[in-house]
Amino acid sequence: MKKIFILILFLFLITGCSVKYDLVINEDLTINEKARLTGTNDFFANYYKTTKINVLKSYLDVYENTLKENNYSYEIVKDDIPYVTVEKNYSSISEYTNKSVFLSDYFEEVKYTENGNIKKIETSGYDMGSEDDNRDRFYLRELSISIKCPYKVVNHNAKKVDDKTNTYFYELDNEDKIILEFDSSSKFNPNAKIIMILLIMLAIIVASWLTVFILNKKNK
Repeated sequence: MKKIFILILFLFLITGCSVKYDLVINEDLTINEKARLTGTNDFFANYYKTTKINVLKSYLDVYENTLKENNYSYEIVKDDIPYVTVEKNYSSISEYTNKSVFLSDYFEEVKYTENGNIKKIETSGYDMGSEDDNRDRFYLRELSISIKCPYKVVNHNAKKVDDKTNTYFYELDNEDKIILEFDSSSKFNPNAKIIMILLIMLAIIVASWLTVFILNKKNK
């Protein structure tokens, strides 16, 4: 299957459309992958003779067999602006980086490396398609990739960090790569920064007390 899944994304990604991609790394290092595909009112206005739901159904009908053959589950969610969710689970990070159609079609290279407890996911070559693609129609206008990790992240280049979630943003001609490196022996601690600040304050107080104690002893 070459670029089949990404073509589904492209069908929605005419000007004004976007994809929100969520990746969850579980404690047992299994992976949950989920993409939310949606369009703006301007996008759906191109199909004014039918409903928004029918527009989404017509696209999914084309790729239904391919999605099923590759173990993707999907659902049309009815909302003010309806959207499609596409999901898949993986038994390991290496299986994910080797078999995720999403990553392999958006990035030229996807690597997963291990150095003891240190695990690293890295991409390179953000790829909008070849010269043969109809780039005027299939430009990806907006993409956010969120990676939720239960372990301590030791290195990343995310644009936004919110507790366990690192988020990367992509727009037209964005060539940024993804770097996420974590320590699987150390779970994420939301109070780590507070604890560090308290320890520093305690060290300062102890040092100040010792200084005063030593000075007073010398003056006696």
